[in-house]
Amino acid sequence: MFTQLCLLTGDSKIMVSVLVVLSLVLTGLVAGTMTIGLVAVRPALHSLPATSYVLVKQAFDVSYPKFMKPVQIASLLSTVALAVVVAVAGPATCAILAAIAAVTIFVNIIVTVRGDLPINNAMATWAPDAPPSDWQAQRARWDFFNAIRTTAAVSSLVLLALAATAS
Repeated sequence: MFTQLCLLTGDSKIMVSVLVVLSLVLTGLVAGTMTIGLVAVRPALHSLPATSYVLVKQAFDVSYPKFMKPVQIASLLSTVALAVVVAVAGPATCAILAAIAAVTIFVNIIVTVRGDLPINNAMATWAPDAPPSDWQAQRARWDFFNAIRTTAAVSSLVLLALAATAS
């Protein structure tokens, strides 16, 4: 267990335990939601004709960020806090795993903000019955960034799980 590996006692052990649970749950939500999007929602959307694709994507892009923004930010903050607490009160291995997990969560957020969101914003302006002629190329570009951010989120979860279960 993470707290055993870090050889913590008392309040530090409780703090690390809480941060481990928070980081795992929040990062698990980010990774799980994005993985479902990649392996289930994306293929379904790709099977739709252009008009339906645009309508569903536009509706999805209104509701999805309301959930994901706070969860991504909370995941990052809890994992950074975990890395800091363990860096101060535990062995380097624990701190390094948590710090790398925080970096991959940050990558997830940066790719979302710099890659996916600008494309989402452009797609929000499309007329569903007359998408731009390059709509499939823009969708492919969005898919590329989505795959990167999903990989980063899953990597974060794996790193946190390794840190939590290392003995």
